[in-house]
Amino acid sequence: MTAVIEPATPGDVPAMVSLLVDAGLPTEGLGDHLVSAVVGRAGTSVVATAAVELYGDAALLRSVAVARTARGNGIGVRIARAALDVPHA
Repeated sequence: MTAVIEPATPGDVPAMVSLLVDAGLPTEGLGDHLVSAVVGRAGTSVVATAAVELYGDAALLRSVAVARTARGNGIGVRIARAALDVPHA
C-alpha cells in the first residue's frame, strides 16, 4: 500500500478520531493541534495520523495511529517523522 502524507484538514478530523479510537488513544484536544497534524492517505482514505503539541521550545508527539489494514508498510515511521518535520511558527 502506498500512502501519501500531507497536512491534515478539518475534514480529516472524523477519520483521525476513528483511527485514534480504534487504537485506544485519547482524542481530546486533537482539533486544537490540527495545524501541526498530518495524515496518510491511500487513495481517498485516511489510513494514518500524527500530530505534535507545541509548548514553547518543546513539543510532544501525539495522536500517532495507523489503520490495521495499513500496518507493516512503514507508514507509522513515515508519519511520525513527517509530524516532527512540520514547520512550527
